[in-house]
Amino acid sequence: MSKIVFWIFHFMSRWMIRLYYPGMEVEGRERANHPGPTLLCGNHPNTLIDPLIAGIHLDYQTYFLANASMWMNPVMAFAIDPFCIPVARPQDREKGATKGVDTDEIFNRTFRGLENGSVVYIAPEGASELERKLRRLKGGAASMALEAEKRNDWKLGLSVQPVGANYESPTTCFSRAFVRYGEPIDILPFREQYETSPMRAIRALTNELTASMQGLLIQTKNKAEEHLLRPIERAIQNERPLTVSKHHYRTQDILAALREMPEEEREALRETATTYDQLLRKNGQLDIEFSNHPERKLHAGTILALPFFLYGLLNHGLWLILINAIWKALGIDRGYKATFQTLGSWFVMPITYLIQVLIFNWVWPAGWGWLYLLSLPVSGLFALKYWTTYRAFWAGRFSGSKKDDARLRELRDKMLAGVPTV
Repeated sequence: MSKIVFWIFHFMSRWMIRLYYPGMEVEGRERANHPGPTLLCGNHPNTLIDPLIAGIHLDYQTYFLANASMWMNPVMAFAIDPFCIPVARPQDREKGATKGVDTDEIFNRTFRGLENGSVVYIAPEGASELERKLRRLKGGAASMALEAEKRNDWKLGLSVQPVGANYESPTTCFSRAFVRYGEPIDILPFREQYETSPMRAIRALTNELTASMQGLLIQTKNKAEEHLLRPIERAIQNERPLTVSKHHYRTQDILAALREMPEEEREALRETATTYDQLLRKNGQLDIEFSNHPERKLHAGTILALPFFLYGLLNHGLWLILINAIWKALGIDRGYKATFQTLGSWFVMPITYLIQVLIFNWVWPAGWGWLYLLSLPVSGLFALKYWTTYRAFWAGRFSGSKKDDARLRELRDKMLAGVPTV
């Protein structure tokens, strides 16, 4: 039964994630997509989307280690229990979410999954944070991998598989994402050390896993470096658009070049970039409005396809209003926004479609409701494609005050002139 539930969930997640992250690219899938026990270790900036975006590309059943607090909701517990294993964190104990959670059973379920040749996903950071870097890893993943091998006389053949989920905007649906599977880590070289000093072996494996995962991400050192990098990479992308994977590697090169700059020059550049970014936010404007993005020019498709875009947008307005209203009413943290919109739409979108078809049949009771229903998902996908293609043209066309445009252009030019060539 658990396998049936998992593959239904896997199928739904695959098309839904593809819908909500249409520009997603995947690298190194073949490194992880193989039979045999695998401990899949991923970074954690985007709550429930992270395990989904790491697991949907694999063709083997995956079990997910999840926060025990998710079992506090009986509906959620029923839905996820067949393929999720509760992990009791300190904050979950404070909430009373660990009642009935047997620590030994958690490890036994995890070991059974690995011993059956399944994939087990774990986020070694321990919690989700809106940071574009890998935070300090806990030792649980390494401990679990080494103990699983020891329990099976080091013949299990377990691989520790790092994966990095890179989002251009982790709190925003329809942004681009780049999933990178790294080289699996062989844990047999840690056997001798683990048998003599388990803690040292756990630290050593955790350090190797950390280095591997950091290489799959844009690893900023602190918020100051992130605030310097963000406006620069965004402006360069708007000037010279690249696919999400090429943009990722270019951003890594930009970050390396910024670190090589003399400190005084880098601080001056940070001041310019920060001032520019803050003024954009204050005016509610976007960098793309001041760029030479190729799609800023008017194309035939911009006008000819506009009526179809408006039809799709109009027919998905109710869904947009409802999903955002529910999110705000529940008071959910913005870090969960993309997760809530993605998973919540599984239920909200069919309901809005049903309401709209009933209204259509009431206004036009001529039996055309089925045709209107078929047009809804098609028009929604068309509207999404139109927006991702021609968004650059429409950005800022109808914005309000333009009083700071000259200052913004000056700051932008100065910022880009100060960036090392990459």
